Amino acid sequence: MDDRQRMRKVWEYIFQQAVTDDSDFFIDLDGDSMAAAALVHHVAEEFGVSLPLFEVFDRPTPAELLAAVRDQLAVG
Repeated sequence: MDDRQRMRKVWEYIFQQAVTDDSDFFIDLDGDSMAAAALVHHVAEEFGVSLPLFEVFDRPTPAELLAAVRDQLAVG
């Protein structure tokens, strides 16, 4: 499973629906602050990086959030 699929899996778990596009918007999936906190938590479990909560709102798609994860991994 590649990173894109892993990120989609996290989003699907949080929103309990298929995420078929890497550009699905957090708010369009009825995302709120509780969902954002859950995303940050599950992203940390899945990818081993700790993202600040604001990243979910600044990068509100699976593709953009994956870019934030990759940025964190590059920093170390």
